[in-house]
Amino acid sequence: MSSYALSLILAVIACVIGGVLGGLVLARPDSMLGLAGLKSEQEGGRNTALTEGRAFGGLLIASHGAAALFLGWQSSAGAAMALVLAIAWFGAAFGRLVSMLLQKAGGRFNYGSVLLDILMGITLALPFFNEGSLPLHRIGGSMLV
Repeated sequence: MSSYALSLILAVIACVIGGVLGGLVLARPDSMLGLAGLKSEQEGGRNTALTEGRAFGGLLIASHGAAALFLGWQSSAGAAMALVLAIAWFGAAFGRLVSMLLQKAGGRFNYGSVLLDILMGITLALPFFNEGSLPLHRIGGSMLV
């Protein structure tokens, strides 16, 4: 297996992880937001944190699902989409680090989340920076991937 194919597989696995996290937030926003240390706030009798949590969950599902689809279907476009997601994960890690420094909010959850954010970013960036192509085999005059 080529290193490019391996980077595509790893990026698809990272997309699945991102989509599952989005599904968990979509299905159980109160418990997932509570796990992250975010309080549910009531505004005019409505729980805005749950609505925003579900919107964020849908965003994670759609973005990671589309990137995974394109990584398998048209790898060059999928690699560019995965790079954008990688930048978002790096931004999340940066935001957590700033929050940890300013609010002195360490703890196992935040350290683990920063590590997850960085690993997701690296894994999603691999196909874009790993130049190469999938091996093609010529059979009977036609090209098969």
